Formats: sequence, structure tokens, C-alpha cells
Amino acid sequence: MDVRNNQLLFWGCFIALITTAFGFIGRMFLIGEWATEFGLDGPQAGRLAGIGIWPFAVSIIGFSLFIDRIGYKVSMIFAFAGHIIWAIMGYIAWQIGAAEGATAADKATAYSLVYWGSLILALGNGTVEAFINPVVATMFNKEKVKWLNILHAGWPGGLVIGGLLTLALGTQAAEDWRILIYLIAGPAIVYLVMLMGKEFPEN
Repeated sequence: MDVRNNQLLFWGCFIALITTAFGFIGRMFLIGEWATEFGLDGPQAGRLAGIGIWPFAVSIIGFSLFIDRIGYKVSMIFAFAGHIIWAIMGYIAWQIGAAEGATAADKATAYSLVYWGSLILALGNGTVEAFINPVVATMFNKEKVKWLNILHAGWPGGLVIGGLLTLALGTQAAEDWRILIYLIAGPAIVYLVMLMGKEFPEN
């Protein structure tokens, strides 16, 4: 592969990792808002927080076991699908649960969408980790430590940027949490466009 292809692949992987950070920080910000909006008690809010975390580890381990068989690009598409499905489910949940005059049944439906959408988001996030590490390590096998360190700056960087954006939006984000859904969908589309047509290293 040429140098330009490698660089575009790298930065696409970097943005994919930023997307996972945006998804994590945005969802954690919304737990309190959802707890109020859907009338959740402490344990229910805790389960909603947890469903967005443990599948992340499961998908990292699971995809790592057979990523060589399905390929890096297929894994990337699966990760993108997880991010976009979450965005769609989150948007529908907002339309149903946050609408004026929403009934208890509407809020229950919205909560279910947010809950299961969070699981899908976490699976997508873990899949990002499962493919970006071997892709970067393979491309830059002579300088893998350097490039993996740069790559993983995307996680804390994404948390900081996502956190600052969330704080800046403040009440607006709390009242209209579609905005935080868009913060995930936007970079997800960017990394798909960057990576889709590129030549991935052989696995």
C-alpha cells in the first residue's frame, strides 16, 4: 500500500475512535436526563449505564477471535452500523418519549429503544477497537508503538472534545438530546467515507 493510503486509513481509524468517545461521553451525560424523563429509579438508571459498557468488552474480545476471517473492512462496516443504528434508535426514542403529551406507554417504548440502542452502540464501539489496533499495527509494523500511541490519543481527545461540546450545549442538549445523537452520527459518517474505499492491510 502507498503512503497516502496508509495515512488516510490511519486518520479514518483515529476518527472512528473519537466517535466511540463521543458516544460514551454523550450517553453518560444523558443517563440523568433519561432517568428523569422516563421515571427511572436508581437500579434502572444503573442498568441503563451498564448496558453501554459491558458489551464494549465483549465485542472487543469476540471480534478479535475471528477478525482475521471476516476482514478489517467488514468489521469497520459493522462498527459503523452499530453507531448509525444507535443514532436512529435514539432519534426515534426522542420523538416518542419527549413529545408533548407522551403517555407512560410511549415513555416505556422510548426507554426500550434507548436501552437496546445502547447495547448496539457499545458493540459498535468495541468493534472499532477490535479493528483499528491490528490495522495500524500492520501498516506501521516498524513504528507500531509510535503510531498506536498517536491513535489512542483519540480516546481521551474525543472525551475532552465531546465533554466540552456537551457542556457548551448545556441546557439545550438536555432539553433536546437529539443534538448528542448527532454528535455520534456525524463523525461516524466521516470515518465511513474515509475508510470505505481504501485498501486495508491483509489480515
